[in-house]
Amino acid sequence: MNEHSNIQPVDRYRLGPLRDVRQLDERAKRNDLAVAVGDARVTADEVAAAGRRVEAAREALATARSAARSLGGAHLLALADRHLARRRRALDDAIAEHAHARAAHAGRLTAIDAARGRLTAARADKEVIERHFARWRDTQKKLADRRED
Repeated sequence: MNEHSNIQPVDRYRLGPLRDVRQLDERAKRNDLAVAVGDARVTADEVAAAGRRVEAAREALATARSAARSLGGAHLLALADRHLARRRRALDDAIAEHAHARAAHAGRLTAIDAARGRLTAARADKEVIERHFARWRDTQKKLADRRED
């Protein structure tokens, strides 16, 4: 610029686009963590429901056993045995479903830990740029002060 120009030189922060990207990345990672937490809440509810089904199946088996003890006659005992076998299968199915739900929930908790790690890394990356930007602003301010003097 020459001395007749009224256009002031513009000093732009050269890492501005990177700063914007890091801010967006941090926001995206925060959203990913929120989604993972929401998914984990859903699977926790599924684990609790499966646990209630296991308890209900155990109670039904216990009721069937006590009812079978009070029966007499070969035909009724055969029916009672089949009923007990169905109740045992129902209990086994409920236990397997509960184990599957717990495993799914454990996977969701692992996803939460991974999302937290990614968010921490994104925040650290953003902090590096923010510190650099703060130093750059201070440097620009000092340069402007020197120009005024």
